[in-house]
Amino acid sequence: MSSTPYRPMKISRASRLRTAALALLAGAWMPLAAAQEAAKDEAPVPPDVLELTATFNDEAIPFNDKLITLGKADAPVSAVLVFGLSGDTTYLVNRWLPDIVAKYVDGGKMKLTVIEFPLTWHDMQALAGFRCVAPEKHWELLQESVKYPQSAWNMKKDGLLNTPDHVWRIMKSYGVPRDKAEKCMRNNAIVGHIEAQRQIVTDTWKTLVAPTFIVGGTILVNPSSPGAMEEAIEAALKGGK
Repeated sequence: MSSTPYRPMKISRASRLRTAALALLAGAWMPLAAAQEAAKDEAPVPPDVLELTATFNDEAIPFNDKLITLGKADAPVSAVLVFGLSGDTTYLVNRWLPDIVAKYVDGGKMKLTVIEFPLTWHDMQALAGFRCVAPEKHWELLQESVKYPQSAWNMKKDGLLNTPDHVWRIMKSYGVPRDKAEKCMRNNAIVGHIEAQRQIVTDTWKTLVAPTFIVGGTILVNPSSPGAMEEAIEAALKGGK
């Protein structure tokens, strides 16, 4: 079964307002009205997505609504990693990012904000579930989710309603009971929070691709090499961005 591409559905105004501050990241501002505006695409919703969203709940589930931020708040440069459950993200996070974090984040030169970006409705369920782990474990769990590219591939080729089985294999050691994890994966407020982030990324940096790396005035869509990322970081450091 092929993976169903993620297409935004309308979410609440409150969900967008909660994450409107994302538009300030990396010095980029967009009008608040743009952050409040609901998705306008009225294309027909695929039957499997309709079946999935019929299982969503409105329970008041506490969840982590904080951004993942690595590094010192007063670092001279701010960068953003748009993170998706993709093979390219797997390669970047496992092969390139550790050295960049060690050199620039741990070295106090750069603050890195990680923003989740669902590429399919499988991804949305996984990322929503991950929001229910302890905040201090969130980045660790995201890294674990892309440790093996086959994990995401197996999830995406299965049916949307079977996604919790795949996500639970990753989440089960992170202190969230399975029944709660499944409710988190299909909770309207949590899904709305992630969609608000995704929409602000697309509106601010005009990208629909994960990974995308943004630093200073440079937007690297699916970076071609760690050298390209370091070159952009060094340029931002020289420019004081």
